[in-house]
Amino acid sequence: MFRKIKNFAFLFFLASFLMNPSYEDDVTYAAQESIKDVASFPVGNIVSSKKLKSNSMFVSMLKRDFNSITAENQMKMANIFKAPGVYDFRDGDEIIKFAKENNFRVFGHALIWHSSIPKWLKNHKGTDKDFEMLIKKYIQDTVSHFAKEKITIDNEEFSVVEGWDVVNEAFTTGAENSIFRKKLGENYVEKCFKWAREADPNVKLFYNDYNLESYPEKIKKVQKMIKTFQEKNISIDGIGFQMHIDHLNPKREIIEKNLKKIIDSGLLIHFSEIDITVNREKLFQKLDYKKASIQEEKYKEIAEIYMSIPKNQQFGITFWGMRDNDSWLLKFHNNEYEYPSLYTSNYEFKISHRGFIKGLKRN
Repeated sequence: MFRKIKNFAFLFFLASFLMNPSYEDDVTYAAQESIKDVASFPVGNIVSSKKLKSNSMFVSMLKRDFNSITAENQMKMANIFKAPGVYDFRDGDEIIKFAKENNFRVFGHALIWHSSIPKWLKNHKGTDKDFEMLIKKYIQDTVSHFAKEKITIDNEEFSVVEGWDVVNEAFTTGAENSIFRKKLGENYVEKCFKWAREADPNVKLFYNDYNLESYPEKIKKVQKMIKTFQEKNISIDGIGFQMHIDHLNPKREIIEKNLKKIIDSGLLIHFSEIDITVNREKLFQKLDYKKASIQEEKYKEIAEIYMSIPKNQQFGITFWGMRDNDSWLLKFHNNEYEYPSLYTSNYEFKISHRGFIKGLKRN
């Protein structure tokens, strides 16, 4: 009998291991609370129309923990802009439909990004004036299209798409050498914000970038941009800190120091693409408790930092991926053994989820 029990226990362990071989048991926990119920601001994750239609487990977790969604790729230019004056809004419309039916906010990402340009536009042979009219019309037609979608809450009508990343990652080498800068001029970011505001007087307009939490030089460029916008009376409502960070760096005091410079501007702040790596050096294959607990503490820290922002400047937090194995970082870092998210590959709650909730409860 003992041998049978022993064999059964071994088989049970083996089955559990085969189901989730990349995690130690103590890196997960039985979550009781929902992130959206604890947070006092919208909390989101990225989606695609395909996942919303065909992945019931993803949708179930999305509804459990979140109340805001961002299209990972399907509301970017490369997916929408098919030819001059020709757009394919179907994927975005599917996302909006889901949001309306399930009471989610939608954040638009992103109107202009040098890494999301349709091939036909990269090879544009017309004049700079022709190019400018194309981009102006694309921005205004896209913003106007999605501005039509409304939702009624407590007898008050709101736009489903509450905000847009108007320009993404302009302070990078890629952007400086992009077709937008070459054909629209050095002030192309200003032009894009003007066109977006003309299309919708109410939607929140954001500038979004990476390493804002850690690179003082990039923060200085954003500060200068904000000052220029304000002097010229150009609408800008907020700044998106992408927050693709590591479990060890940047240190809390660095994040807080850089964040304060934007808080002082009075603009809204969106932690817009959060994930936290634990294995950039590719030293292991299985996530153990030691690494997971450091990641848990870092997620707690990020939530605490966001809670320290004045409430009237808290636009919300968005995570860039649901499960570890879905993260863009695995391909970007060429590392299948990276674990940057709140959930395992089997949709189990990692203790990073627990850490984030603890951070939200900061007094």
